[in-house]
Amino acid sequence: MSKSRSALGTEHSLSGEKLSLLAIFAHPEDEGFGPAGTLAKYASEGVQVSLVTANRPTTQNNITREVLPLRATHDATRDRLCSCRTSGIRRVCFLDLPAGEMENMDPILIEDQLVRLIREIQPQVIVTFGPDGLSGDVDHKIISRAATAAFHNAGDPTKFAHHFQENLGTHTPQKLYFCVLPSSLVSQWGVDGIMAVPDENVTTRLDVSSFNESMSQIMFCHRHKQLDYVRWLIGERQLQWDTEYYALAETNLSRRHRRENDLFAGLR
Repeated sequence: MSKSRSALGTEHSLSGEKLSLLAIFAHPEDEGFGPAGTLAKYASEGVQVSLVTANRPTTQNNITREVLPLRATHDATRDRLCSCRTSGIRRVCFLDLPAGEMENMDPILIEDQLVRLIREIQPQVIVTFGPDGLSGDVDHKIISRAATAAFHNAGDPTKFAHHFQENLGTHTPQKLYFCVLPSSLVSQWGVDGIMAVPDENVTTRLDVSSFNESMSQIMFCHRHKQLDYVRWLIGERQLQWDTEYYALAETNLSRRHRRENDLFAGLR
């Protein structure tokens, strides 16, 4: 194994670039439904982990639109800060889009902001919910479409050329993953209102058993009726959430692995 996993705490690609992961979701509580362990896992490996949520937290009065270090984020985002600190996420951003009103917005405006972030952060890997979201939520579907479009267009110099006036260049992410839940797991949970995918559609399974405590803490950072039920399953039924599941939606790598245990497979 190369020194990219050395005690220095940084991860690098085969070409020497620092590994970076960008998670894009609609709501502040979305992280607790799937990628929480993933973000904690990669942050612990030294990967630069960034999180953007489109909607402002409901308790927030004055949200910044810039990608900021956690220490500079307003106190009113306490739920998100709790979650991010628990995960070890280094950067957090809110797009300040009002929940429930995204369907009335021009999708190009949302994509513009996401492309700007991709060009600034330069992630190799992007994760978001699938086309149907996690619960059929309209905002989930919109942010999934926008994230997918941004994945394709961030590397295109003809798209959003005004970003170049901000000293940003193009950037082509290498892999786009949808965060999913397999049908067998959702059936086992007995949770209503959660979209599942056939088990065979899952391409990547991540062992996050070492981060169960962090994941539990993240869940308790947010209030949401479905999260409340999952918390009950974990607490009362002793449910073990040891694995997180992904479907590789797009890749710019020449080789596509059929089954993976690492979102950076083929990059390191």
